[in-house]
Amino acid sequence: MGKVTPELHSLMVRGGFRYDAKKDKYFMAGEAEWDRQKRIDKGKKQYAVPASTVEEFHAEEEKMVDSLLERLKKKAGSEGRSAAQDDGEEKPKKAKRKQVEEEEEEEEEDAEAARKAKKAKKAKAKQAQEEEEEEDE
Repeated sequence: MGKVTPELHSLMVRGGFRYDAKKDKYFMAGEAEWDRQKRIDKGKKQYAVPASTVEEFHAEEEKMVDSLLERLKKKAGSEGRSAAQDDGEEKPKKAKRKQVEEEEEEEEEDAEAARKAKKAKKAKAKQAQEEEEEEDE
């Protein structure tokens, strides 16, 4: 263990170093435990499920989803809604979509009526001009 105390040796091993007794030196062998834990915590905030095996992944994923659902149900309950009322939120969106579509149809009808009125006005003007030309002759 060379020139370091046992506490420092254990800290260096946890920090990702490997001790070579033949050379009496420490070599970097991997990442530190605290760096790995920091990455895992960051991933959990992003709803990732860290695991080293498939079985562990499935178990942790199920726990995470259950805790997330519980938290969301409590939040909905504190806002005075129940989980069944969440379906009602989509209906106004559909109604709004219908309303927007109706408004667009009305705008199109208005534009069409304006075009027809403009055409009729041009036709009257053209007819009036033709009548003037006939009178001039």
